[in-house]
This record gives sequence, C-alpha cells and structure tokens, in this order.
Amino acid sequence: MLYVTSLILSSFSLPVLLFVSFISLLIGYLVKREVIKKYHKQVLKLEDEMLANHARILDLEKKLADMKDENRELRGIASDNKKSGLKVS
Repeated sequence: MLYVTSLILSSFSLPVLLFVSFISLLIGYLVKREVIKKYHKQVLKLEDEMLANHARILDLEKKLADMKDENRELRGIASDNKKSGLKVS
C-alpha cells in the first residue's frame, strides 16, 4: 500500500499537487459560500414572514382594544341612562 502511495506521489510533481490542492480548496470554498448564501436568504425570508405576522397580531390587538373601549363607553352610556330613568329602546 505504501509503495502505491509513494508511486502515485512520485509520478506527480510538487507544483501539480499544490495546484490540484489549491483548486480543490477553492471549489470547496465556493460551494460552501453558495450554501451559506442560500441559508442566509432563507433566514431573511423567514424573518420577514415573522415580522409580517407580528404586525398582523398587533393590528388585531389594537382592534380588540378599540372594541373593548367602545364597549365600555356604551355600557357607561347605558348605566347613565338607567340612573336618570331613561329607557333605551
């Protein structure tokens, strides 16, 4: 086994081995960079979706609070009418 490895290494010159190693490293780096870019885009998309959902929740909470305030006001008017002896039709 060692003989085969040394035979393969001796058949290539050092510059060729360095060049092949550099190209392999470069290809690995470029592939990894593209994968990271893809995941980064996915994360940004999910963050945008979360922000949109939170904005929708806040809008619904505001509507609910407004409805509760309106309900309190109407109950206050109704209780004022009962106190004054007026009937609400």
